[in-house]
Amino acid sequence: MKLFYVTYVDLYLSEVGDGDPDLQFTPQEEYVMHQRCLGRWKAKDENDLKDKIFDFIGYHVEDIKYQIRKTYCSP
Repeated sequence: MKLFYVTYVDLYLSEVGDGDPDLQFTPQEEYVMHQRCLGRWKAKDENDLKDKIFDFIGYHVEDIKYQIRKTYCSP
């Protein structure tokens, strides 16, 4: 396991609401969702990290920037 520090994430929110403005996220709601994905995450690799973020927030990651802080050895 590695400790990832996510500094930027872009979620796939293009199809939310299917074009109906009443069902789409406001810019503030999108900002909050992106901010909730930043910070420390434990994952095996980048794909696992994206899966963990999807499980957490419910939307796929389109773009991500991170630093690897530490590698953990499983006992």
